[in-house]
Amino acid sequence: MTEIIDGITYFANCEAVMVAGDDPHDDNPFLDPIRVDRHLVAPWGVNNDLPSVVREHIELSEIMSSNLEFNRNVMFGLGPRLVRRTPDGQYEEVTSGKEYDFFERNDIAMFLLETMTDMAYFANSFTQLIPDRSFREIYTIRNAEAVFSRWGLDKRGAIISHLYSNQWPDGNPAPDNIASSSVIDEFDAVADTQRLMTARRRRMIYGSYMPSPGRPYYSRPNWYSLFASGWYALGVSIPALKRTILKNHLGVKFIIYISPKYFRQREREEGIDEKDTTAVKQLREREVQKFRDFLSGEENMSKAMVAFKEMVPTSSSGAEEKYIEIVPVKNDIEGGEFLVDLDSVTNMTCYAMQIHPSLIGAVPGKSSGSLSGTDKRELFLMKQALLKPVVNRCLKPLEVVRRINKWDPDITIQLPEYIFTTLDQNKSGKQESTTDEI
Repeated sequence: MTEIIDGITYFANCEAVMVAGDDPHDDNPFLDPIRVDRHLVAPWGVNNDLPSVVREHIELSEIMSSNLEFNRNVMFGLGPRLVRRTPDGQYEEVTSGKEYDFFERNDIAMFLLETMTDMAYFANSFTQLIPDRSFREIYTIRNAEAVFSRWGLDKRGAIISHLYSNQWPDGNPAPDNIASSSVIDEFDAVADTQRLMTARRRRMIYGSYMPSPGRPYYSRPNWYSLFASGWYALGVSIPALKRTILKNHLGVKFIIYISPKYFRQREREEGIDEKDTTAVKQLREREVQKFRDFLSGEENMSKAMVAFKEMVPTSSSGAEEKYIEIVPVKNDIEGGEFLVDLDSVTNMTCYAMQIHPSLIGAVPGKSSGSLSGTDKRELFLMKQALLKPVVNRCLKPLEVVRRINKWDPDITIQLPEYIFTTLDQNKSGKQESTTDEI
């Protein structure tokens, strides 16, 4: 038995490959708080390491990685500009003054790139505001990386602090490795920031998020469903499966696909707590051995297997979701194996992440049909519009700074973007829009 990559195992004796789906996201948003030194912490995922686990999963999928970068870049547009509104309703670039000093000192372009990246990956971002020595103005604005951020709670479960540590992905941090910050009420941000500055709070955090029903602490991007449904596991397994088939001289006769729901069902049947990582790992090893034994030897040729399945609602009716599926593999390799599967994975991934594959470039898989320039232009404009709510949340902390620091009312930060058009309207085929600003 050889593990090819995480979740994919090759059984040499029975010439089979098993692909076990993996869902890094816990569907229970009300996990019990954990105690870390003097802090009561809202865990992000079962093992309090969900952001780092999701990041690692994304790094294995070229489709997800490219889609997330595309979403971030569309949000960023042409980058932020500090401008002043002139009496005739036009805008001119600001190159001096306290607003310009703040804009340059804090590298607002990098701040927005980091914030938009966290929002694309996790639907949560955390902005740190640091006042000057007089506690009259905001001097520094930074993105506190989501992977290293957790909420601190009081005894009633209300959020009272932001806890930052680069040790969260590896377990509970050392007490001296946690930086605690006061939390700004996002519903009355300006007044609450002024209150905290009056109380001489040195570090303040403004939390931005995309609403998720029933999730009071950490939001959940809708496309995380790709992990639970098994499409992610199928997508990352295809390259490894092809390498395995070739490496083992075409000696793979079966592929066993197992949904993560199968293991959760077995955990419930055996009364195993999903937080008990040792017991969960041992259960998976026992189940893997069962499948290996089932496919090995002539005595198993006439045996039957009992497997779970359920109906998953779709937009029209419903579809069967099998917990276990054993698929025979042809050994006459011609070079195009799994392309149909790859095409389906690409389309489903892009659908879940709301990106038309043609906007990225060539479509992986067997069918890579192209669209006309008009179709792509309209799809791109639709994508820009769909991301407006996320851009709005990313810009909100800068609006707080603008009001706290009493900027010139005519000075604002704009986030222009390209609007592609036809050559008869503009010789370059593109023009700028300045609809996003604080």
